[in-house]
Amino acid sequence: MSGVVQHHRGSDEFTESSPLLRDERPRRPSHRPTLSVASIASVHVPKVHNGWTIVNFLCVIAFLASSSAGFIGIPVTAVVEDIICRQYYGVKEDANNLINEERCKDDSIQSKVAFIMALTSSFDAVVGFLSAFPWGLVADRIGRKPVFVIALFGMILNISWIITVLNFHTALPVELIWLGSLGYTVGGGSAVLVGIILSMIADSTTEEERAVAFMRLHVSSLAGNLISPGVSSFMMENMGPWPPIWSAIFVIVAAAAAFLFVPETLKHQKDREEDTQEPETEVTGPKSRVAHVIARFKESLSILKSTSLILLLLTSLGSAPVLYSTLGFMAQFISKRYDIELSKTGYVQSTYGIAQVIQALLFLPWITRYIMRDTTPAIIRAPDEHYRDLSLARCSFGVLVVGILILGLSPNLACFIMGLLLMALAGSFNSLTRSLLTLYIDPEHRSRLFSLVGMVEVVGSVYAQPLLATLFALGMKLGGGWIGLPYYGVSVIVAIAGSLLYFVRMPEETKHLSSAQEDGQHQD
Repeated sequence: MSGVVQHHRGSDEFTESSPLLRDERPRRPSHRPTLSVASIASVHVPKVHNGWTIVNFLCVIAFLASSSAGFIGIPVTAVVEDIICRQYYGVKEDANNLINEERCKDDSIQSKVAFIMALTSSFDAVVGFLSAFPWGLVADRIGRKPVFVIALFGMILNISWIITVLNFHTALPVELIWLGSLGYTVGGGSAVLVGIILSMIADSTTEEERAVAFMRLHVSSLAGNLISPGVSSFMMENMGPWPPIWSAIFVIVAAAAAFLFVPETLKHQKDREEDTQEPETEVTGPKSRVAHVIARFKESLSILKSTSLILLLLTSLGSAPVLYSTLGFMAQFISKRYDIELSKTGYVQSTYGIAQVIQALLFLPWITRYIMRDTTPAIIRAPDEHYRDLSLARCSFGVLVVGILILGLSPNLACFIMGLLLMALAGSFNSLTRSLLTLYIDPEHRSRLFSLVGMVEVVGSVYAQPLLATLFALGMKLGGGWIGLPYYGVSVIVAIAGSLLYFVRMPEETKHLSSAQEDGQHQD
């Protein structure tokens, strides 16, 4: 059994949320209970407490939640392109009958579509960044489960507004889809979802298991993002753009329902903090609440005491450009450069997603075992799991740079797919750096750390899409091979982020542990 259960053994005192882990009901005042989001999220359903089972449940939930982006990305881009194209040519047609795409590949149309979609992502990121930390504090007070459900509800609000604007585009400017970002003020958006899931996985696994667990999560999320476009493309070809957009809402609701089966993993830490800390002074009034949030944010920054920890955190700035360059932007890029219909680009994205899954299930487990064997050549053999993860992270960033450069240089779709497969081979870069981050802090500070990780990645999201759109417009203007300029730019960013890993040093306690293990092996 995992440490999640072990921490609760021998303790008879529980908090209000104890029913997430036991069948006993918490003591309440004699008045009738009221229905709330927290109570809905705490519905009593059968739950499992084995650490790896919890990880697998969370991976399924991450897959479902991230699938929404894959379902909605290409159809929304296609509808926006169709609207801009009709406006450009002055064509009036039914919204369900898209204009011939060949007429919409004009550079000016493509630039406008790229910037509309880029600013949509940037506004999502900004609102999510500003909302993430306050909602993280709410999660500390009322629990992760209700906040997770609230965040998913905010995503539904965002998609619903986009559907409304696109359906009434004759009366509403298409740019109003940017207001959908306000939906992320409800729950905090993806940064909060990522922080909650990462923290729960860290609580449910040991240090040796954590890198593999994070990799499973990363692949599950990426598979959701990249396999669902293939399904979306099939639906678009046969039913038009709207069914896959509605499917995005369905999978979000499914993710919320699945989360009811996952127990709260950090209640034992919350109980311990309540036993050792003095009661907090109640915060009242808007100004007091803002001051309280700022104070807690500064408190969270206090965990950044190690230079290596800060460097690892900064590598997260390279995650968003890589992600966005393989999602909606890639669909528009492929369609423009290789003259492919948008409805068919999802198959290319799904190929990349399948390659990521194969990498995680076959290649990564093999390479992690291989470089730890005694028979492995000393030049590539790692003394322990931590040095192994650091070495693999460094190599992954290098392979990633080469793969991204191939995307920009590819003269045809076949070469482009080869670059994607090479990128998939390096797909563990994100999960490896996250695993290394946990070495530099105490377990009770992991929630704060992963909240900061989520916020840093959101900062990357703010600049990633506009940068891709700007370089795309410039590349089309310059012509020729310069159309690959967006991927040249991403490769430079990833190279800079990866170079930071060569300045990372293992914590002293990890070095001592490694030396002790080597001494034990010599004695044997």
